[in-house]
Amino acid sequence: MTPTVFVRHIRRTTVTGLILALCAAGLPGAVAAQEAAAAAATEAPASVTAPSVTVVPATMTEVTQVVSASGGLLAREDVVVSARVSGAEIVSLLVDVGDTVEAGDTLAQLNDQTLTAQLQQADANRAAAEAAIAQAEGQVASATANATQTTSALDRSRQLRSDGAVSQSALDQAQAASDSANAAVKTAEAAVAAARAQVAQAEAARDIAALNLSWATVKAPVDGIIADRTARLGDLSSAGMAMFDMIRDGQIEAELEIVETDLVKVSVGDPVSIRVAGLPPRDGTVRRISPQVDPVSRLGTVRVSIKDQEGLRVGIFASADIRTAQRNALTVPVSAVTTSGDVSTVQKVVDGTIQQTEVQLGVVSGGVREITAGLSAGDTVLLRAGAFFRTGDKVTPVPPADSPAAIGPDTQAAAEATE
Repeated sequence: MTPTVFVRHIRRTTVTGLILALCAAGLPGAVAAQEAAAAAATEAPASVTAPSVTVVPATMTEVTQVVSASGGLLAREDVVVSARVSGAEIVSLLVDVGDTVEAGDTLAQLNDQTLTAQLQQADANRAAAEAAIAQAEGQVASATANATQTTSALDRSRQLRSDGAVSQSALDQAQAASDSANAAVKTAEAAVAAARAQVAQAEAARDIAALNLSWATVKAPVDGIIADRTARLGDLSSAGMAMFDMIRDGQIEAELEIVETDLVKVSVGDPVSIRVAGLPPRDGTVRRISPQVDPVSRLGTVRVSIKDQEGLRVGIFASADIRTAQRNALTVPVSAVTTSGDVSTVQKVVDGTIQQTEVQLGVVSGGVREITAGLSAGDTVLLRAGAFFRTGDKVTPVPPADSPAAIGPDTQAAAEATE
């Protein structure tokens, strides 16, 4: 480690005072004293040692652009399980909050006595409709046979009339009988169609009754976790009444709020590091970006899927860093940059001389700051910028491995002593 060398100034006032005193006294050695003072003045700078400072080069480093966000955990898909029938008493509840269920598992049972009776009534109505079909079909058969007979009689009457064996009135009667029989056939066929429609209607009513009866057993529509239970034993159901809330597949994700200026940097699929209160950090991925920004808060939202679900609970606070870009960039340590207002600078060292240099900044990543303009790769800068150095100050640059990692108070005191 190179020791810090303190700078000692030769106080010129003492020498000057001595010269003036000698001259005033008219002493012969005044001229010699003046020459000695001049020599001392010219030799003084040679005794001044520039302070040692730690310097680092500007280097190309892989940097990651990060957008910070915060929010909370919620269900990726919330499923509401509701009653589908009205007026049925809740007689049993088979699951509670926190239970894991599979699709088709029974969650609750409603009183099904009325629904069972309705199904039985529907079965009876369907049987009656089917019997009506059989009766109507018998009437069709009878009417068809009668129509066949009357048609044959009409044909004979026409033959006899042509032979003059029967009167015209007899032929007219045969024609009327045939027409009536054929009309009876059509009426019987219409009755069959109506009976079949009644059967279809009865079957539909029976299906509805059976469906209502099945709904008396409340089942899980999907795999998941019971998040809430609002149903109570003894309550009467009503169609649409929420009984349970489920987290589909038990999947919990983060909903994060991001300022609008950073939202445009985020893309679906970006990797995310999530910190959840009371739990170890875990990885995630941006799954969805809201197409809207709140007009008041100017915040947009993103949904982040989380790989490790262990210990997650809906409602827990979460913060996250979203890695939106990664590139090779020119960087210096964060400590090498100072910012005042809109101006950022580094203290570049050229041939042992400080040069205050304005730079343009990019992202901060892993303790380094991206420099987008103002420096070139290989330029040397102070590891820790300090207000006690100014452009033109002389320094002795040393690499980090050979000197303190930062400018200590001794170095600062030495630098101030040179002013």
